[in-house]
Amino acid sequence: MKNKRLVLLLSTFVLTASMTIGCGSSGNKYAATTEEYAAESAYDGAVESKSVYQNDSAELNAEGPMAEGATEVVDTSRKLITTMNISSETEDLDSVLSEVQNKVKELGGYIESSDIYNGSSYYSGSKPSRNAYLTLRIPANNLDKFVDVVEGSTNITNKSTSVEDVTLNYVDIESKKNALTSEEKRLLEILESAETVEDIITVESRLSEVRYEIESIESQLRTYDNKINYSTVYLSIDEVSKFTETQEKGPVQRMREGFVNSIAEVIAAVVEGFVWFVIHLPQIILILVAIVIVILIIRAIDKAGKKKNYKNMLKMQQVQQMPPMPPQNIQKDNNGK
Repeated sequence: MKNKRLVLLLSTFVLTASMTIGCGSSGNKYAATTEEYAAESAYDGAVESKSVYQNDSAELNAEGPMAEGATEVVDTSRKLITTMNISSETEDLDSVLSEVQNKVKELGGYIESSDIYNGSSYYSGSKPSRNAYLTLRIPANNLDKFVDVVEGSTNITNKSTSVEDVTLNYVDIESKKNALTSEEKRLLEILESAETVEDIITVESRLSEVRYEIESIESQLRTYDNKINYSTVYLSIDEVSKFTETQEKGPVQRMREGFVNSIAEVIAAVVEGFVWFVIHLPQIILILVAIVIVILIIRAIDKAGKKKNYKNMLKMQQVQQMPPMPPQNIQKDNNGK
């Protein structure tokens, strides 16, 4: 802050010198006004900076030890950004989602993003899982009410909260904005008394820079206000057939529940297997028909092969049963007579 005031005084001094040289006798009046502005700005800035930080310090120390007999005062000046992560389970995802959405709207919040997964279409012996991931913005003063609703309608398996204190940063940004606003006011006063084009251009150039810095700071403050006023809740909801137990169990109870769960898993597997069979029945019939056709073709080919072999065997037997030729005919043929 001191560095900024020093820069302001130096820039004002340079502005005064240039206006004095360019304006002659009329510049003396303008220079006096500029010097007066610089002195007033420096004084106002010092008082303003002191008052801002002193007040903030008093507010920040409100939670410290109090004098005997004093009444305890709740500190509402702190700037806190709250972020919460909640993992939960439910047996009816649609009902819980509807209840959460209605409660968020009732409390004045909004859903920043949502990702709802309705489960796989492929069956693998178990029920497809469904879940939802929501990013919610809840007014900070209603956060506890929303958490109570979630805890009452679901089984919480994990919950974590983080709080970031940005009070000092917020106060520092506010003090910079106030200083720039004061400088803007003084520059407007100087602009009204400026008598030359050069003076007007110089003042307006600085005024434009100050206003740009004010807009940038106001944007930062709006971002902080949104995060402070609306807590962020990352909510994960899983649809399950049985809630996760959080208490430790004894050996007998674990064996009993394990046996019952095994029977339930076998029954579920049989049911899902039957469902899978019915769903894929057309494909199964088509495959069976193709297998039957292939078997018939193989049998036909095998039968044709056996029939051909049988005919060849008959021919060989007929050849073997033919009478032998006379010897004289064979000798006659060899002599060519």
